[in-house]
Amino acid sequence: MRVIDLSWPITDGMMVFPGDVPPTVKKGATMEENGWRTTLLSFSSHTGTHMDAPSHMVPDGKNLDQLPNETFFGFGLVVDVRGCAGRRIELADIKVTSSEISGADYLLFRTGWSEKWDTEEYMIGFPVLSPLSAEWLSEKKLKGVGFDAISADPVDSVANEIHRILLSSGLVLLENLRDLDKVGYRPFCMAALPISLKDQDGGPVRVMAVLEK
Repeated sequence: MRVIDLSWPITDGMMVFPGDVPPTVKKGATMEENGWRTTLLSFSSHTGTHMDAPSHMVPDGKNLDQLPNETFFGFGLVVDVRGCAGRRIELADIKVTSSEISGADYLLFRTGWSEKWDTEEYMIGFPVLSPLSAEWLSEKKLKGVGFDAISADPVDSVANEIHRILLSSGLVLLENLRDLDKVGYRPFCMAALPISLKDQDGGPVRVMAVLEK
């Protein structure tokens, strides 16, 4: 079995969305002093590779803990939109067939921005869906949409229109994915398991792609 981790590890002081609180990761108990090891963690529910629940931006949207367990498993399909840097992703840029999209649970957009991770360039210029593209995706029988970028909307967006279109349809969003180049462009089994919390507007998520049985 070949499994690829599509998520970034949470590290002390790592890059976060502007205005969010960076995580702290510190040693707790140590082998020398206690005979065992623990780690002290503090982070926002939208730290690193994470999943947005509909409730993140929709007043009556569901929390992650209100969604069925099946939400977090399915078939992923990567869409290459690296040619859309600095502009919106239009319908013509989403080059997947009707049969491919009907067999997918998650569409994962490869913008190429994960290669800029931990730099100032990561926050600017990444392509985002056009409202028309987002509306089109919201009508498909998908569980979620993902991006290898910091957000589904530009960082300076006030309206967060793309978030609201997708989340209002009941989809979940994955942000800050990585290594989408390693899974190819055919459907693959995937799991996207967020940390388990109550009343959960989002959470860091471990996204695993299973490419071979």
